[in-house]
Amino acid sequence: MGSEDDAISIAVRLMIHYVGDIHQPLHDTSRVDYQYPNGDFGGNTVPLPPKDGVTELHALWDSVGYEFPGYASLPFSDANWTRNG
Repeated sequence: MGSEDDAISIAVRLMIHYVGDIHQPLHDTSRVDYQYPNGDFGGNTVPLPPKDGVTELHALWDSVGYEFPGYASLPFSDANWTRNG
């Protein structure tokens, strides 16, 4: 069983995730229309011209407009917090 600090850490991480999802409309909606009769899966099936590894609308939004494309290297370390460029 984890400690109280572990429980607080998990709770804070979930809160950050939920607040982020609220502000990321593609996590909370699915376009359903004649083009996407089964929904667009939160923009995952809306193609875009490839740029910096981003190929669909959801990835564009998650990358903050191509600012942070790709996926983070896990687990995080101190080196992950520096940014070049």
